[in-house]
Amino acid sequence: MNIHPVKNEKDYEAALSRIEELWGAELGTPAGDELDVWLTLVEAYEDEHHPVPPPSPVAAIKFVMEQKGLTQTDLVPYFGSRPRVSEVLSGKRPLTLSMIRSLSSGLGLPAEILIQDDSQLPEEGKAIDWSKFPVKEIVDRGWVAGFDHKTQPEEIMRHLATQANADDYLYSNSACLRQGTRRSHKDDPYALQAWILGVLLKANEMDLLGEYHEDEIELEFLRKVAHLSVLSDGPVQAAEYLSRKGIKLVVVRHFKKTYLDGAVLINKDGSPVIGLSLRYNRTDNFWFTLIHELAHLACGHVDQAQDKCIIDDLDLHTALDKTENEADETAEAALIPRELWDEHPAKDTAKIKDVRALARQADVNPAIVAGRIRYKRGNYRLLAKHVGHGEVRKLFE
Repeated sequence: MNIHPVKNEKDYEAALSRIEELWGAELGTPAGDELDVWLTLVEAYEDEHHPVPPPSPVAAIKFVMEQKGLTQTDLVPYFGSRPRVSEVLSGKRPLTLSMIRSLSSGLGLPAEILIQDDSQLPEEGKAIDWSKFPVKEIVDRGWVAGFDHKTQPEEIMRHLATQANADDYLYSNSACLRQGTRRSHKDDPYALQAWILGVLLKANEMDLLGEYHEDEIELEFLRKVAHLSVLSDGPVQAAEYLSRKGIKLVVVRHFKKTYLDGAVLINKDGSPVIGLSLRYNRTDNFWFTLIHELAHLACGHVDQAQDKCIIDDLDLHTALDKTENEADETAEAALIPRELWDEHPAKDTAKIKDVRALARQADVNPAIVAGRIRYKRGNYRLLAKHVGHGEVRKLFE
């Protein structure tokens, strides 16, 4: 095996010729091993000397359209109108920062591909339209007092961020809001940031009953939390239990133009914070969202995330990344063990007696079983009276 480094074009051409000779060699044979080595050497040389330029923004958008079977009409939510879609795709109109953010979060297009003119997303504190924050509702909720929402939106937001000890989350280009696949492209980033600040504000007002130990957050811990669902005040009991484990659980109503169920983030003091919106105010939704956010902690996702923050719209079920799929699977296993779910007739009959029987065996609230059946079947009229409509928010008021 006469192998040598690929240092120049002559070596490169010779390597390509040798690869062509070896092509098709079986794995594990001397020829196959030699082929693998030459491929590695050529790939390294090409990365340095023959880099493939990224596609133009328009080419990238058209590629995604073709892969996903999208029409120009499907792109209207990302661009604002059909004429704008046509103008951008024809090269007559450049992408705006708003379009870039929307395409990046909604279609998963990397921002670095969409930004190729040396422009940058706004830096912290710049290009913020303070009036776009829901300042009137922030004042109405009592989060901030002593300011006029019509004339002092910046003062309101800066004061709120200070009170929440969360200046890092104030700016419209926060990594927390740019990352992930479980956010609706319809989310208003200003309203979403206001919600995050509200979560951190409420968390900052709480005293923990115990210390957080990362190694304690695993599947059995999640199951213990799920078992509290059988209690009439289970959500409140869960909040207290989590506090004893160093985790803050707060409920903050969502704002208009936000589509989210929950979030998990690490506060500046190192304690995890779970925020729930209760936008559906159902027992089954509360427990799945709570366990899903805890699953992010158990799986180590939050520490891996930029800004140590994950936001979830659990209505989104398609094109999820590995992180969200793992959190979903972990939450399902914690609420109803897989083997129990697979073997029990409730999933097939959807009869309330079977739902209750499975709930007793799993030691969880029957609403959790009913919610799982509805989700798996995609039929949300099914068992509608058994998922606990209107049963959660009142416990936190």
